[in-house]
Amino acid sequence: MMHKLLLLRPDDQAGSLVSMLQQRAALMGMQAECLVHSMVNICGYDDPNHSLRNILSQTWHGGLMVSVNAANYFAQQAQAWAPECKMPVARWFAVGPTSAKAIAQVVQRPVTCPWRKHNSDALLQLPELQDVAHQQWLLVRGRGGRELAADTLRARGAHVTYLEVYQRVPNKVSAATIEQWQEQVHGIVVSSAEQLGYFLAALPQHALHWLAQCYWVLASERLAQLIPVAMRQRVVIADSATPFALADAWQTLIKKEDL
Repeated sequence: MMHKLLLLRPDDQAGSLVSMLQQRAALMGMQAECLVHSMVNICGYDDPNHSLRNILSQTWHGGLMVSVNAANYFAQQAQAWAPECKMPVARWFAVGPTSAKAIAQVVQRPVTCPWRKHNSDALLQLPELQDVAHQQWLLVRGRGGRELAADTLRARGAHVTYLEVYQRVPNKVSAATIEQWQEQVHGIVVSSAEQLGYFLAALPQHALHWLAQCYWVLASERLAQLIPVAMRQRVVIADSATPFALADAWQTLIKKEDL
């Protein structure tokens, strides 16, 4: 049997997931074809509130880059605008192993992330993030990103500074593409609330029946709450947003539902 999946993520972040899904499908005697589409384009952003050179020269107790994009654009800007400056010496943290690897390549220091669950809640439960009163923390993120990490650290007494290094621009989807999805796609894989939000907003009313027939593989319970109730008939929540966890969740759903 052929399963056609829509992966809502950038092309350059889809390769490992596509390979793992196809491998899991082969083990079950079926095929998986993946259509990759990002509802958001990413581009660099020059934060008007801060000088990058000043950020790099300050002393930080801890730092967090919220994503691979944050690490990549931070590195690009540092190389372009302050090549003589060294990366901050700090305890660096990430939400999951994929972003941790990218951050480590940029700062050339160890990066800590949660072991089992890879989300903001799990990150904020780490012992190292409990006693942060009077500490200086740097959060590198996209423009207008989530406030949970900063709000929590501030509530624990830390002084938090944002550096916004990229921004998101909605990627319009054509009527022909949506029609193709309706005709071909059986399941949808999502690991970003932003991708999901733009996706749902872009679909016409007549596509909602198709969505209700699809199964969903989601990276967190929070994403499930963003899906209309009528579309939650077949939903599986992965342990994290890593390709392995998403592929594992997809395989579990296929076996459970006998799809």
